[in-house]
Parts: sequence; structure tokens; C-alpha cells
Amino acid sequence: MGLLHDAISRFVPPSSRSFHALFSEVLDLRNDVRVLNDEVWKLREQNMDLQKLCSELGDLVSASTSSLKDDFDAHDTHAKMMLWNIMQEDGESLESTKRRFFETLPEAEGDLRLLQQGNSRLLFEFDSFCREHNVQYWLMFGTLLGAVRHGGFIPWDDDLDVGMMRGDIKKLIHVTKASDKYRISSAFDWHAHCWQLRFMYRDIDNPCFIDLFIFDYSKRYGAEVFGDLLSLRQSMIDEMNSADKLAFWNRDNPILDANDKSSLSEDVWDVFRSYRAKAESMNITSASCEDCSGITFSIENYCDSNDGILSYDIKDIFPVERLPFAGAAVSVPRDYLGILSRYYGDIWSLPKDIHSHYSHVPSGALAKEETKAAITRQLREH
Repeated sequence: MGLLHDAISRFVPPSSRSFHALFSEVLDLRNDVRVLNDEVWKLREQNMDLQKLCSELGDLVSASTSSLKDDFDAHDTHAKMMLWNIMQEDGESLESTKRRFFETLPEAEGDLRLLQQGNSRLLFEFDSFCREHNVQYWLMFGTLLGAVRHGGFIPWDDDLDVGMMRGDIKKLIHVTKASDKYRISSAFDWHAHCWQLRFMYRDIDNPCFIDLFIFDYSKRYGAEVFGDLLSLRQSMIDEMNSADKLAFWNRDNPILDANDKSSLSEDVWDVFRSYRAKAESMNITSASCEDCSGITFSIENYCDSNDGILSYDIKDIFPVERLPFAGAAVSVPRDYLGILSRYYGDIWSLPKDIHSHYSHVPSGALAKEETKAAITRQLREH
């Protein structure tokens, strides 16, 4: 303050009242700044203390969560041990006990059971239609699990999934055009960024369908090639979301008819074709079966890292086997147990998705009388 006072005294007459008033305000401002600085330092210290407390709380929560998880896992294991011990009969192996448990689970009831029956009927007709036209397919995902573990539908499941080679898909689409009973629903789904194919009845009141998943031949197979596919597919999704020409295909307009010959659908087709060509150039898939020892999920399908490794030794799939599904034989992969084990782990463990399984047909639609009548009408035909 002394230096400031000396400097001002040299240039401004000390008798100036206005100066003295200004000088007094400057001193007041300096005091205010000092007070603010003190408050800022206090806040910084409090913030550091708060960060330290949050870190300690985070460590405590993490430790508690880990401990709870261990407790829940142990409780889950103990509960399963008690269940299997109670159920196991004299002289029966544990595996036989588990098989009997799943075989005796009660079937679905009400509208869900009607849908399952309708879908089962569609699957039998699909199998007959494919065999008639020399088209190969095999059960996948929960449909395959249901066939092996339950002899039909998983009691809480409602949809059907099959895999097909691209050539068989093309042939199926072609021969179905001439059918007056069946149709192929072909759509681009923005939510999944996929080409969605479904085998359905032409009766629009009947909601039954089979999801068709495309496979391509590949010269290599397994985790590495499937990882390459997922990376390439993510690049495709990023391009689809950023391309100006695809701005019309979005959350508000998510489903496009893939059979529509307009420029809108063609723009989506162009991206799929481009990335399918990239998959072939990167040796992920192959345009022909020559020198190929594997098959890999197509880039047009919806898939993510949670779907398991959808790239197989060709001998894991072909020649297909036949297993019963709700009383009729259908096609399954040659190594169906190995595929299920790699996908689900122990298929005889208690399932965790009983109450969280996604409903593919909304309950409101399934409750409509015209929907029930359409399914019932199809069942009565046989």
C-alpha cells in the first residue's frame, strides 16, 4: 500500500478530494479481493476434502458390492445344490436329474401358449416347404436350446430362429414368391441396423413368423474372424448413422420395406453391398464355397459381442441332424451340443431369463380376437 500511496502522491495533488475518495474505494476493493481469495482457498480445501471422502466412499461401495456379489453367488450355488439334492432320485445321475427337471417344466398358458402352438405349426410347414424345394436350414439360439432341452419351445419363449446359407436364402425368397400361403417379410430395421428376413403366412392377422439369419462361407472361422466382422459392422453402422443420404432412416422412421424399389431403400442396399464386399476383401467371408472350411454370420444380420462367436467350422453345421420339436422332426446343426455349450455354457443350469425374455409379439396384439382366430384357424387346418 505504501508504494501505491507514494506513486499517486507524485502525480496527483494530495488536496484533491475526488482522488482521496477514489483511493479509498481502491483500498476497499483490495480488501474485498483479499477476502474473496481467502474464501476461494477455503472452498478449494473443502473440495479436496470432499474428493477424498468420495474416493473413500467409492472404495467402500466397491468392496461392499464385491462382497455382496460373492454372497449372492454363494447363496445361488447353495440353493441350486439343495434343489438338485431334493429332486435327485436314488441311483440317478445329476445330469439325468437336471434333464428330468426341464422335461417336466409346465408349458406356457393362455395367449403365449397359443402363439407357441401357432409358431410350432409354422416351423413344421417351413421344414416341409424347405425339403420340398431342396433348401437347407438349421435351428439357432433359443429355438435350438428349446429343441434339445425341452423337446419344443422354452416355456417362456415366443419366437423361432433359423440359420441359412445365403444361396439357400435367395432360393427360399424366389420359391416363396409363387406360394399363395407363405411370404417373406424383407425389411431394413434402423434399431438393429440389419436386413430383417422373416418367413410368415400371407394371412396378415396371423403374427407367427420365423427369423431367418444369413450365413456366408468363409476360408477362416472362429473368434478372430468374428471379431473382425463385428469391427467392420460397427464401421458400417457409424457410416449409416452419419450419411446424409440415409438421414431419412432414423428413430422416427425405423422400418423400411427392403422390396421397395425407391431410391430410399436402394441407398440402404448400397451400404450393405459395399460392406459385404469389404468383408470379402478382408477375407472375413467368401463369395463362393471354394476352398472354404467355415461359415460366418453375415454382416447384414443384427449381432453384437454378446451373441457368442457366430463363426463355425463347416463340419459343426453340415450335414444337419434331425431332432424332435413339439412332436415333429426339424433340422439342427451336426454338433448341436457343442454349439449350445459354446453359446450358453451349461444348458442344464437354471435359466436367468425367465422373467426378462423379450416379447416379440406385443401382448396387446396377441389379445385381439382376430389374431387368436387366425392362429386357431391355421391349427385346425391340420
